[in-house]
Amino acid sequence: MDRCPCCNARLTGAQLCPRCQADLGSVLGSEHVARHWLSKALQFWLADEPKMANLALSKSICLKQTPLALVFRDFIIRQQCENMLELLEKKDYTEAKESLSLLRDLNPHNKLLKRLHGFTRYLLVKDIINLSTQQTIRIFNELESR
Repeated sequence: MDRCPCCNARLTGAQLCPRCQADLGSVLGSEHVARHWLSKALQFWLADEPKMANLALSKSICLKQTPLALVFRDFIIRQQCENMLELLEKKDYTEAKESLSLLRDLNPHNKLLKRLHGFTRYLLVKDIINLSTQQTIRIFNELESR
């Protein structure tokens, strides 16, 4: 943090603002914790654990929206959208919906994620209706053959 959030004075790294004497310990501590969670998110991503990376990054961004965290968030969203399209292609709608839910926690206002969410819901409902119709036809045919 370069400036005091209370009076906008330049900071020297001390726990107290030199101008207004505001205690900045909590703010500085939250920045430190945000860096920790961003580091964990990168580690999880490199360990091929995208769900854990999403959760860690979400915690980091909630504490402090650094440019690096936001760029990493956008990178993860682009990468996971590719995976989500593969899941949809394989008709694994439930897994796609769960993955999408985690991504929407990272950036709920992302237009692409909103569209994918609507499309995934449509495919999931369509699949449920198809299964239900097939079951109904099978039961009807069994009853008719008796």
